[in-house]
Amino acid sequence: MLRNFLRELNIVRGCKEDFNVSVWKCPTFLFVLMGVAVMVSTLAAYFVGGRFNQDPQISALLALGTAGVVLIIGHIVIKSFTKIVEANRLKSQFLDIISHQLLTPLTALKWSVSNIGDNVDTQGSEKQREAYVIIKESTNKMVNIVNTLLDIARIEAGRVAMNFGRYDMGESIKKIIALRVHDLEAKQSTIEFHEDGVIAPVVADSFRTKLVIENLVDNAIKYSRDHSTIIITLRQEEDHVLFEIKDKGVGIPAHEHKNIFQKFFRATNEFSYQTKGLGVGLYLVKFIIEASGGEIGFESQEGIGSRFWFSLPVYK
Repeated sequence: MLRNFLRELNIVRGCKEDFNVSVWKCPTFLFVLMGVAVMVSTLAAYFVGGRFNQDPQISALLALGTAGVVLIIGHIVIKSFTKIVEANRLKSQFLDIISHQLLTPLTALKWSVSNIGDNVDTQGSEKQREAYVIIKESTNKMVNIVNTLLDIARIEAGRVAMNFGRYDMGESIKKIIALRVHDLEAKQSTIEFHEDGVIAPVVADSFRTKLVIENLVDNAIKYSRDHSTIIITLRQEEDHVLFEIKDKGVGIPAHEHKNIFQKFFRATNEFSYQTKGLGVGLYLVKFIIEASGGEIGFESQEGIGSRFWFSLPVYK
């Protein structure tokens, strides 16, 4: 805990990790510099004013100088924030435009692949069927990536529409686990699903909440060790239903816990598992759960495993 506190005090490192700019362009550093300048100017005004307290002009000039220093540094801080906001706006706009431009040809490609599927299955050679499967899977992956980027652009623009209704999490979890049989067999691992008593349905957007569960289950499978067991628990706590998933896997380094729900973030030790992804899954998960009136959190220890959980309100 002390180590994390000391890391927070390291402004230079924070500027590089959070803003990826030099300290002289970093809002955090400039804000601290402004505070130091105000304190130094105030102390100087106090001592000089005490020595020349008979001359009001000197006191007035000192006050004017202090205000000038604060104004200059404040202007630099505001300008730095403005550049960061503008960069984020342009990035979101770029994602939105590119995603829409890519989605149209990909949708056409997916439709064309579906149309030729029956002919390939009945009349194609073994080599053609293998090529068809690769094309189909690659097309689906590209469409999913573009849809994810579109979701991010919509979130940042405040244009996400949630369709709330009655949602049975237990049945959905069972179906999601059943579809992961081959992934589990590849790692010679298993998933245990426990429902504590009768679980009430929740208020949620069924499509988006299913994406949340799929993301957490896929991450648990992806980062767990071979021959391990993933445990999913669903229980009701008064007016909320709690979903919990535990894995025995790579875990997340303690100093990276604060970044885990940020978009495009991937933990440094993920690369040792050679996993692929955009690093936006948990960012979307957090948004969906909080937009549904729920809460989300996690506990993780590097080399031991992770526990992710979220809760959603009961449907009444």
